[in-house]
Amino acid sequence: MNALKLRENMAGYVLLLPSLLLLIVFVMIPIVYSAGLSLFSWDMMRPKPTFIGWKNYVTLFHNESFYNTLWRTLLYAVLTVPTSMILSLGFALLLDKGQRFVLSIYRSLFFAPIVTSTVAISVVWMFIYHPDYGMANAILKWFGLAPLRWLNDSQTALLSLAIMAVWKHMGFCVIIYLAGLQGIPAELEEAAKIDGAGLLQRLWSIKLPLLTPTMFFLLIYLTIEQLQTFTQIDVMTKGGPAGSTELIVMHLWNYAFERFQMGYASAIAMVLLGIILLLTWIQMRLVGKKVHYQ
Repeated sequence: MNALKLRENMAGYVLLLPSLLLLIVFVMIPIVYSAGLSLFSWDMMRPKPTFIGWKNYVTLFHNESFYNTLWRTLLYAVLTVPTSMILSLGFALLLDKGQRFVLSIYRSLFFAPIVTSTVAISVVWMFIYHPDYGMANAILKWFGLAPLRWLNDSQTALLSLAIMAVWKHMGFCVIIYLAGLQGIPAELEEAAKIDGAGLLQRLWSIKLPLLTPTMFFLLIYLTIEQLQTFTQIDVMTKGGPAGSTELIVMHLWNYAFERFQMGYASAIAMVLLGIILLLTWIQMRLVGKKVHYQ
């Protein structure tokens, strides 16, 4: 029995080995290298970095622009994560009882933004937000509202990016929610109907509690994803206007590839990693306790 169990374990380890190697090469080693580089001063021009200890971190925590970008990043996450989860849940509930053929079509439509290049999507949304002939202002005009400058106004630029992010991630969330909804045993709903439970009662007492693992996964996934937002900002605003859309990864990129302060940029990356780990731990401690597993 022990020999059989050992062979089964070895087979599992062999199957995990390719993924484990990819994780080590493309995730763990870069993290360790970046952590080490954050203790050095290096502009990529000199052959060898200069060791300066914790100076990069001291400079970082005394840099007001870092706190501004961190605040904007957290605000961006607050704007996008709950909105994406709530709207996608509504769409998933509407699609849950659809016919299989129709449901497969809607799944493809919702999932299309996920598999489309972020650069291509950003270019399309730049046209949508164009102040003169964009679709967004055409819709506002149709409702009798004044046009906005969207990406060209520091008051609306971050909100404009948040709207695009919600649209882009909604498809993924809808698919995940649908998988969770279809995993709920039909017998529970049938029993609730027999007991006289209405639609809202079944939603509140059966579906939502059994969807909490799905919600918990999406909460952590979306939080991590939004804290690392970069591509659409680089394409659409470059962090402007007046730095109103410069989030923390864009801030990191500017120091790394415009100012060539690789040690300081690595320190920003390590702080971002710490923030992500801290928020994930807080979510697991506060929200994880309320998750109901079947």
